[in-house]
This record gives sequence, structure tokens and C-alpha cells, in this order.
Amino acid sequence: MNRAMLACWRLGDTVYRRLRHFDFEDLDGTNIFRIRIRHYAGPAFDLPGGDVVQDGDWVGFLHFYNMRLQGILQNIQSENRRVLLVAREVKRSLPELAEFLRKHPRGERIKALMGVTLLNRGVEPFGFTVMNVPDTAWFRFKNWYMRLMMAFCHPDGFRRLSRRDEAMCIKRVVMPADELFFRYGANCKEQ
Repeated sequence: MNRAMLACWRLGDTVYRRLRHFDFEDLDGTNIFRIRIRHYAGPAFDLPGGDVVQDGDWVGFLHFYNMRLQGILQNIQSENRRVLLVAREVKRSLPELAEFLRKHPRGERIKALMGVTLLNRGVEPFGFTVMNVPDTAWFRFKNWYMRLMMAFCHPDGFRRLSRRDEAMCIKRVVMPADELFFRYGANCKEQ
């Protein structure tokens, strides 16, 4: 990414942060996630394990910290190396999210972590379940926007989108809060 585009992206990220009001954002650290704790609004869906997320339930909306992710990947040429680095960063970041949710005032009522992302392949070993998103105008716009963001953030730019176009569609990734605490919580090594 050239310097002018990166400067514009940083400015856009600052505006985005102010509009989204993240509850968790590790600005000075290394966590690659941001979280917003909000009521879920939408059709009910089943979680692994039998629980259901319904309209009005508390969830943690998971967002990649794209500027940080872009910084980690910017000089890496090997696609395999990029995948391994992202996987390492996800694994390293999740325990901090578990601790944040555990201490959050609504922590006991939060049913799940969920996000909408293009980076949804290979997330199952981390405890996530991949689901289709509803076919609505909002999600079609979000798919377009995230593909544009991928073109700017990914070291291969627009070429990345054209290589595997069929795989480049957004999906919902979900992890029940209980699973997050079991896998990544402070007491996970004792279980």
C-alpha cells in the first residue's frame, strides 16, 4: 500500500473508531480484534451446543483491527506465511478478549462472539462456527465494502480478489461465550 493510500486509510480508521464506539480496542497493544457489546438484532440462529441467539440477546460483535493486520502482513510475500501469521495473532489475541468479556458488566449475559468477515476459512480450530449471512441489501453492501477493504489492506491488492473470487464472500463467524471462556479463559489450562 503506498503512503498516500495508507495515510487516507489511517484517517478513515480514526473516523470509523469514533463512529463505532468500540468497547474493547487495544490501541497501544497488539490485539488484532476490536469488540462492540450490543444487542443482537436479526433473525434467531442456533449456536453449537444447542443455545439460540435471539433478537435482543447480548453479543460481542467482533471486528478485525485492519490497520494492525495490514501492518503485520505488509511485507510478507508468501500467502502461506500470511495465513500462519494471522492464525498466530488470532490465537494470541483471543485470551485477552475472554478476559475482557469475563470482566465486562454484562459479561454473564453475553451469549456469543460474532463477526462478519471475508477471512472465514480455517477458523473452526479456534472454536468458531462459520454461517451464511442473510441475503439482504445490508450484507450485499457489506460484502462489497469488505472486498474493497481487502483490496486496500492485502499486500496483493485487487489481484487477491480476482484469484479466488468464488471464495471471497462474507460469512458470519460465531463462538458461544462459554466456548470462548473454556478455550481461552484464565482457567482454561485447569480444565
